[in-house]
Amino acid sequence: MLRELRLRNFAVVESVTVAFAAGLNVLTGETGAGKSILVDAIVLVRGGRAQTDVIRADAETATVEALFALGGADGARSVLDDAGLVADDNGEIVVRRELARSGRHRAFVNDSPVTVGLLERLGDALVEVHGQHEHQRLLEPARQLELLDRFADAEEAAARVGALHAKYRAAVEEAERTRAAARDRAQREDLLRFQVSELDAARLRVGEDDELRGELRRLQHAERFTTGLAEAAALLDEAPQSASERLARALKLVQDLGRLDPMFAAPAEAIDAARIQVDEALAAVRRLRDGVVAEPGRVDAVHERLEALARLKRKYGDGEEAMLRFRAEAAGELDRLERHDELIAEQERVLGELRSELETAATALSERRRAAAGRLGGQVERTLRALGMDRAVFAVVLERVPEPGPRGADRVELRISTNPGEEPKALARVASGGELSRTMLALKSVLARADRVPVLVFDEVDAGIGGRVASVVAQTLSTAAAGRQVLCVTHLPPIAALADHHVQVTKTVRGGRTRVAVAALTGDARVEAVARMLGGATTTAAALQHARDLLGARGGPRRAD
Repeated sequence: MLRELRLRNFAVVESVTVAFAAGLNVLTGETGAGKSILVDAIVLVRGGRAQTDVIRADAETATVEALFALGGADGARSVLDDAGLVADDNGEIVVRRELARSGRHRAFVNDSPVTVGLLERLGDALVEVHGQHEHQRLLEPARQLELLDRFADAEEAAARVGALHAKYRAAVEEAERTRAAARDRAQREDLLRFQVSELDAARLRVGEDDELRGELRRLQHAERFTTGLAEAAALLDEAPQSASERLARALKLVQDLGRLDPMFAAPAEAIDAARIQVDEALAAVRRLRDGVVAEPGRVDAVHERLEALARLKRKYGDGEEAMLRFRAEAAGELDRLERHDELIAEQERVLGELRSELETAATALSERRRAAAGRLGGQVERTLRALGMDRAVFAVVLERVPEPGPRGADRVELRISTNPGEEPKALARVASGGELSRTMLALKSVLARADRVPVLVFDEVDAGIGGRVASVVAQTLSTAAAGRQVLCVTHLPPIAALADHHVQVTKTVRGGRTRVAVAALTGDARVEAVARMLGGATTTAAALQHARDLLGARGGPRRAD
């Protein structure tokens, strides 16, 4: 339930905190006092659209906070779990929206930043708001079908039909693409065969391009390599006074001196190591020299191969790996095209199975809806008559559509007749604003037992009613509040008197600025407030007594001291 609502710099509200209680809560006050501002704030924290024009004129930011006690709201807990959020030790969460004139609005749950999408999902599980806009939504066929499914406890079945329909449509689109491909399949197959054949004939090998370029450099500079390596070999060993000859002479001199005095033999080991290294270097130079082969025509062959690879790159990819990937993809597509008839047959088989499964699920959903439609129509009709529409006839009419859609195979229409002898017609054609309000209230009253949303908010529910009907509306709201919390903006004394918690909104002007105050009313203050709703600006003794009688009927204050 909603325990507390806090507003700061929101619309004309500078700062206010509103506490709510379990059961039926009413918000009363003069027209324009700011009651609907509180409803707008609730809409905002349940994920409604944020707009900068609701920020108080002298402020740059506005804040709305709502404290919720989750209790048994499993749907809300599931949303929090999916987002990695948890309630506090008391099972409470604080939802906060921060608005800024810069447009950088933010949302939080227990001080953790969240997306507006998460707030919408959380709000759907916590609060349902019924205002004039919701009355208009009642005229939409999709909304009417949603209400019927809720009453029939068929929401899971409807979701399954929706999932099957999406799967079926995806399969249909895939089959259509496959059939469309058949029109240019032969041309495509020829192209793919040519591409695969051309790439196969090229006998591509990863790294070949780099190897060829290295070989080309060696072939182009073969003479220079041969001359340089020959000179290096001569300097190391083959020429007079070569490095090898000089090291051998130096080694012999040092060894001879060492025979005279061992101290002079010390350099011999280093000189011998140098001689060995020169021999190894000489062997490497000779191998390189012998490997330089100026094969006639090889330069032209390498050039031709590189040019062939360049042509293939322009067509199939930037390198051997990319071209080989292209070849694999082309071969895969060619295989699918060659198996086209087989694929079509398999897709048709899958489509048949999916369609059968969809039709079976849609038929089961339709049967469930039809079984519930009569019960829903009868219960709403009885409630409407209790709400003052004494001769109302209400019907839930289902029509089967040829093809199952995402919502099943039914079209629903809520029909009503408010005049004897007239056939029930679509709500949009016959219902006035006040009748729409009462129809919505009747539906919500009937659906209350199946409704899992713990907080219901009603704005404009008393439009166009009064007298005896007001008492029936009050009792209906009180019944709807059994086991849940109901918030109702009202101008009707019987509704205010029957509430479990009474909140009064007042507006004043001080220093040229409008200010809104909110107070919970009890005792004499509540008696006087109900009396003013009964008697207008002047509170008479009769009005006070009438207020005591109304409040006394629910065990409220008996008198004002």
